[in-house]
Amino acid sequence: MNAQSLTASPDDHLAHIDNAFDLMALLDAGGQVLRVNRASFDILGYAPDEMRGRHVRDFAHPDDRAALGALGLALRDGAACREQELRYLHRDGHVVYLAMSGRWSADGQLLYTTARDVTAHRLAREELARSRERMNAMLKSIGDAFFAVDRDWQIIYANHKAASFVGVELAAGLGRPLLDVVPALEGTAVLEHYRHAMATGQAGVVEAWWAPLGTWTEVRMYPSADGLSVYFHDINDQRHAAEAMRRNEQRFRVLFQQAGDSILIVDSTLHIVAVNGRACAHFGYAEEEFIGLPVSAVDSDFAYGPGLLDRLRRGETRLLRIVKRRKDGSTFPAEVHVSLFEDGGQEYFQAIIRDLTERDEAERQLRESERRFREVIEMTPSGYVRAGAGGVLLDANPSLCRLSGRARDDLIGLPLHALFERPPWEGLEADGDGNTTVRGVEAMLLRTDREPLHVLFNGNVRRDDAGELLLVTGLMIDISARKRAEERLQLLATHDTLTGLPNRALLQERVQRMMDDDGRPGGEPGELAVMFLDLDRFKEVNDAFGHELGDVLLCEVAARLRAVPGAEDVIARLGGDEFVVVARCGRERAGVLAARLLEALTAPVRVGAQDVIIGASIGIAMYPHDAGTRELLFQAADTAMYRAKAAGRNRLCFFEPGMTLATQARMALELALRPALARGEFELYYQPRVDLRTMSVVGMEALLRWNHPQMGRVAPGEFIGIAEETGLIVAIGRWVLAEACRQTRRLVQEHGREVRVSVNVSARQLAQPGFVEAVRAELAASGLGPHCLELELTESALIEDMDRTAAMLGELQGLGVKLAVDDFGTGYSGLAYLRRFPIDVLKLDRSFVLQDDGRISAFDFVKAFVDMAHALRLSVVAEGVETAEVLDFLRAADCDEVQGYLLARPMPLADLQALLARG
Repeated sequence: MNAQSLTASPDDHLAHIDNAFDLMALLDAGGQVLRVNRASFDILGYAPDEMRGRHVRDFAHPDDRAALGALGLALRDGAACREQELRYLHRDGHVVYLAMSGRWSADGQLLYTTARDVTAHRLAREELARSRERMNAMLKSIGDAFFAVDRDWQIIYANHKAASFVGVELAAGLGRPLLDVVPALEGTAVLEHYRHAMATGQAGVVEAWWAPLGTWTEVRMYPSADGLSVYFHDINDQRHAAEAMRRNEQRFRVLFQQAGDSILIVDSTLHIVAVNGRACAHFGYAEEEFIGLPVSAVDSDFAYGPGLLDRLRRGETRLLRIVKRRKDGSTFPAEVHVSLFEDGGQEYFQAIIRDLTERDEAERQLRESERRFREVIEMTPSGYVRAGAGGVLLDANPSLCRLSGRARDDLIGLPLHALFERPPWEGLEADGDGNTTVRGVEAMLLRTDREPLHVLFNGNVRRDDAGELLLVTGLMIDISARKRAEERLQLLATHDTLTGLPNRALLQERVQRMMDDDGRPGGEPGELAVMFLDLDRFKEVNDAFGHELGDVLLCEVAARLRAVPGAEDVIARLGGDEFVVVARCGRERAGVLAARLLEALTAPVRVGAQDVIIGASIGIAMYPHDAGTRELLFQAADTAMYRAKAAGRNRLCFFEPGMTLATQARMALELALRPALARGEFELYYQPRVDLRTMSVVGMEALLRWNHPQMGRVAPGEFIGIAEETGLIVAIGRWVLAEACRQTRRLVQEHGREVRVSVNVSARQLAQPGFVEAVRAELAASGLGPHCLELELTESALIEDMDRTAAMLGELQGLGVKLAVDDFGTGYSGLAYLRRFPIDVLKLDRSFVLQDDGRISAFDFVKAFVDMAHALRLSVVAEGVETAEVLDFLRAADCDEVQGYLLARPMPLADLQALLARG
């Protein structure tokens, strides 16, 4: 084996790119898509052929198009782009986040780009960030300084007030032992209270002196199963105020009334003798209403035990949780600080009441946020790992247990080197703060069965100044299937997986070999016939019977192609319903072979429980007569195939040089069509519709005309198809709808009678998500009554997506708009959809009206059809009436309306106005 055989060919690389999971595209200098791989359909919902030739900004989110343009300029200036996230729009309208990478080739004036779908990662990050923000906001909103420790006395939460109080940075304290962060607590009474609350599970409140700041604090402690939550605030002012109240009753009264909490003074019989303004405002009583009320009037079923009085008499203060009741009957949770004092030999209770509604809600939201975060981690299919100092695992979720084959208890405490064959962050540089971000790095996860598992790791690593691990957090997904798929792709790179036929890569290789070996004995060049086959009705079968039976049909087509004598050299499938047959033969034999292929494909095929006839269009190019290179030979065959399809399908066509000129002319027409709407080159003509009973004009069909400044009047048949293929028909159709509504409204106002305008709607327009809203908007803007608008739909457009179409037509009918099926009799002519869709009008094609096969007369056939339509409450309009005989024929058949050259040709608006003015 030589070195050349070990090197992958360019065609192999193309196949690899085409089958890659990341979206890869080749753009020209202007941003037009020249080539894109199949991942475009998986990620954005567009097949490669749908994206080819369009500008890349057409698929970008409108808000990111400027950034996309700036990125393109930067790349062309020599900058490199790696993993820049931009938003794109999926075909169904939802936003897709893509991590873009690109490189500009100055030699080829080409831009090579790759994009990875990071939507799920982006949404997960955003939700996690929002959860953290909500948690931080709640902590900041709490009036007191707050911190929480777990059962190991490590700080798990704190707000800025708490950090500022002890003089430390908030971030520096989280995750560390309490005494390491606040060593001044060691040996203090308040620490003993913390430990007592943790040990007994009882809440408590103490007043403590904080020596480092020389201040008194009130500390409230709430133990839980997870640890201890502590709220505290500076009470120096409160203590000074109490001392001042004892010295001066007036000063006491001012402070009493201005206190931020509700304060009640209660006598020994538990009746209220004094309240402050805050209590009146919060409970809804006037001060005179409060005085004399029993405490039970504001308490909700709280029992004051005898032990409480004993403790208060010993000088203790008590912190109670009581549900308080307002005057209007509403209740709220409260924290009541009760103390006992004497005045004039009488005992009085002072109750300082703080409404805990906001704090309880903040704590609930904090717990809920943490619960949701934990649920996300527990439910995510990605393995979650968190490791502390030295790389020891601290946490893992069920997905990591499944990936590693270990129970969670076995994972906790395990060193990371026992989990990874090679840490995915190894070799990555840290920033100035010792942090390393790991994105999309492949690693080998070691399972208990010692079989390594391929994973893709994303996470963050933090190291100390010595480079030792402090914290590792990350998520990983199993990419073993992808790895196996890549290995399988190596095996299947040259054959179509469905039919077993050679694929494009192998086709190109074999054709090139046949061209290189074309010499014959005697020095005569060998001829090759390249035949491109495109199935004519495959999409109809696929839509009607489903993809599974569509695949069965493709396999049957492949089998029939193999069975045709003379087609043994090369048979390949390019993709979809496109096949290629290459034979060593001259032009005459190529025609015979192509005819055999058509004959084989026109025989009925059994699909499910029904026979269908599929047919094909074949384009033939001859080597070396039509082209001297493989690329040009394929291009010529493809051009001939499209000419065969345009000529009526189920036929063959040899390539002729003039076809290239026709293709170029079509491209020129497309370039001229793109700015035509903006330049105001379109105009509407109207063909009147006449009621057969009264012979009066009751409506008209709006017809689009294009007046090009150099080419003059361009026939609709020349540009409507191009507009459909390029998608320009959507904007043009919106303009036609708006113009027809506006001009019809003007006719109704000028002539004092209602007429109905009929507007053709393409399948592309009908597929737009906002089509119904567009119709509603144009009716509102023009002021035209909905009953004066009729939308003409083709039969093929109706069955594109029958469920969606039925729902949309129901909405349009709800607006009051009339719905018509155009050219009935030229498509499927199925009666089922006439019952399923809310259709008002059938427009009979002229060919359908005049057909006569000798078994039944055209009159009897049309008459039967009109009667059936009337039975279904449908009106019938006949198109293309050009003779008086046909008019009499349709009148005798009870047809409702007619249009055609016999009655009136399409005319500009001014002529229509004159016609209506004559009555």
